[in-house]
Amino acid sequence: MISVKGLHKTFHNAKGDVEVLKGIDAEIADGEKVVIIGPSGSGKSTFLRCLNLLEEPTSGTIEFDGQVISGPGASKVNIDGIRAQMGMVFQQFNLFPHMTVEENITMAPVMIKKQKKSDAVERAHSLLKLVGLEEKASAYPKQLSGGQQQRVAIVRALAMDPKMMLFDEPTSALDPEMVGEVLRVMEVLADKGMTMAVVTHEMGFARHVANRILFVDDGRILEENTPDAFFDDPQNPRAQDFLSKIINN
Repeated sequence: MISVKGLHKTFHNAKGDVEVLKGIDAEIADGEKVVIIGPSGSGKSTFLRCLNLLEEPTSGTIEFDGQVISGPGASKVNIDGIRAQMGMVFQQFNLFPHMTVEENITMAPVMIKKQKKSDAVERAHSLLKLVGLEEKASAYPKQLSGGQQQRVAIVRALAMDPKMMLFDEPTSALDPEMVGEVLRVMEVLADKGMTMAVVTHEMGFARHVANRILFVDDGRILEENTPDAFFDDPQNPRAQDFLSKIINN
């Protein structure tokens, strides 16, 4: 589904250049669930945002579903088309406050994919039922809890029928009691075979759902393994130190 080779990302600011990604090589196969973990500031979210070109890579190659979308050999890319195939869920819910839940979900399919409004509404209600929020179709975001808003954000992404889903710390802005309801929706998607790349600090979710763990620090992938192997016997000293602090806390 995705192949990344030699990915670098440098940000430029008044204080100078900051290299955030320092040569990432990674692949995500169709149907795979890859969880990306590591300390804050390690480049995890930047890596995820580069995959659907929300951040433009400085160098390297990204290939998605057989098409080079960034780097040498990239043809002219329909960025909106690429992003429609890679649904993304952010830390913040980013719902339009003046629109109902149904309107938030149906707007992109109607405007971008040119779906009939009736078909988009039917699909929205089907997805809301999947996440246990069918009765909230007419509600406004401010009438929902944080966990409910994040579930709506997931449905909004799914409404575009993406080939894969990107999750950028989707539970970090939630109260602890709301985290579980969002993780359960993500587990349902995983069980249904959705290809997923997830940045998260939820270690239980990572161990239970992931096919592979990528441990990122200082802009590099320092370790890559199955969940059991990574959590039970990490090989990289930095990964060992990170896990010891997470487990002890």
